Amino acid sequence: MSFKDDLLKDYENMLALRKTLGYTGNRHPQAVVRFIMFCIENYPEHSSITKQMLDEWLQTHSFKTRATHNFAISGIRGFTKYLASLGKEAFIPGSEYSVRVERYAPYIFTDDELKKLFGAFDSVLPNHQMPNREYIIPVLFRMMYCCGMRPSEPTKLLCEDVDLDTGEVYIRQAKGRSDRRIVMSDDLLALCRKYSRSVYRSKYFFERKDDGIFCADWVTNQFQFCWRDSGLVKRGNPRPYDLRHNFATRTMLRWLNEGKDLNAMAAYLSAYMGHTEFSATLYYINLLPEMLKSSTGIDWARFSRIYPEVSHEND
Repeated sequence: MSFKDDLLKDYENMLALRKTLGYTGNRHPQAVVRFIMFCIENYPEHSSITKQMLDEWLQTHSFKTRATHNFAISGIRGFTKYLASLGKEAFIPGSEYSVRVERYAPYIFTDDELKKLFGAFDSVLPNHQMPNREYIIPVLFRMMYCCGMRPSEPTKLLCEDVDLDTGEVYIRQAKGRSDRRIVMSDDLLALCRKYSRSVYRSKYFFERKDDGIFCADWVTNQFQFCWRDSGLVKRGNPRPYDLRHNFATRTMLRWLNEGKDLNAMAAYLSAYMGHTEFSATLYYINLLPEMLKSSTGIDWARFSRIYPEVSHEND
């Protein structure tokens, strides 16, 4: 077979293997395919992927963020490792091909900001190009905030994943390819029941008009539109993910106000939010107001002994 046929066939086989191993789809479709097509078009006479191919592709390709650059490299690294496992010659990009990513500073909303923001969510007007938008947005963003969900988690919920009798929500293949079950509050459950009666859905709990999933850009755009309509002035760069951050910090604050032992309760928060590392949960302690650092509800010395370095893991 030709270099083109070999690469495309190997790529298809890798995707098939990932599927049999339990991976849901391909995490790097666009970047890897673009790189493969670059190699095929510019090096048709070659028989293997080389360092020169990758270097030239990176010189001609631009990325929106450093994170997307690293995501592309990760995908290409996975594919070339797969080729090497077949006994084929292939250049595997090392860590030097990744770029440093600055950690995002979470935006902690004030009570007034949350009130106005959710008022904007609830005031979304109907749009014929986006059917049911006025029903979806208030519930979608409340799920992120009230359940501490990552922005991609509610958009992927199947209809059967949301039990409108018990309030249980089944989150499939979240970060780290782990599943988890959580329970909604009574208020959110009542809102979901009302939403379900108002909107017809065939597969997904939140569904586009073509029966598909809402993409991350759509979620971000709707959030920004609502922020603009709320009349709020930004103190930083608020984004949908910050609803999850605020769920965590406000849950901890509520526990402290209730006199609960945060040392013991943090494990429950970690499981509810689907953290694979407990340090990701402890990170939120750093976001609590300074006045709470002296709270008797937190055994700071104990945390320091067990977790001397708590860092944000982009959870």
